[in-house]
Amino acid sequence: MDFSIPASTVELLQRVREFIQVELIPLERALSGRRFLEILPELMAKRELVKQLGLWLPQIPSEYGGVGLGFLDYAMVCEQLARSPYGNFVFNAQAPDAGNMEILIEFGSQQQQRRWLRPLLDGKIRSCFSMTEPDRPGSNPVWMETTA
Repeated sequence: MDFSIPASTVELLQRVREFIQVELIPLERALSGRRFLEILPELMAKRELVKQLGLWLPQIPSEYGGVGLGFLDYAMVCEQLARSPYGNFVFNAQAPDAGNMEILIEFGSQQQQRRWLRPLLDGKIRSCFSMTEPDRPGSNPVWMETTA
């Protein structure tokens, strides 16, 4: 079994790492401690740059505007994104949006995809999910007792 990392993945990882190092890490001190809405304009500018560089939506298939990475390549990209607290947001790969986009791609109706998926992919809206049960209030999915 070949465990080597493909050259194309190595190149992508270098690009992502360089972006995080040059564009995000220097901002952290200035942005930390401020409210999210205060720093949003700076982060949105970085998002536009990520789009221009072709790095937007690493986890999403290319036919939906993403990079189209497989699970292992995406895991390695996530290691790089985690170098900054803003990495996942700037690349539009943050929870819960990333998972909700995948669910909408796989199971969403055309109407749901038009209304929710397209704006999520474009980075214009955020998503959420909620869960609660009578004996298990809160948001820890491990505690869910309901089964299908």
